[in-house]
Amino acid sequence: MKNFIYKKSISEKISYIKLITDLSHEIGISITDSKELVDTAIIFINPKEINYEELKGEILSYIVINIFSLVCKL
Repeated sequence: MKNFIYKKSISEKISYIKLITDLSHEIGISITDSKELVDTAIIFINPKEINYEELKGEILSYIVINIFSLVCKL
């Protein structure tokens, strides 16, 4: 995973960091946990072309669906 971030341009690195911080603030989790979420999501997609806004939306949707599922099970 470390090779992924080293091979990207400055703008892609900024987008990566912005995605991590945005998710952290929107979800209310630590930066470390947010980074783990983003890194895990990147592993499952084609890392050559990443639309960080789309990835952010997909991660947020996944979390909302899982939280809703947990609430419904109560």
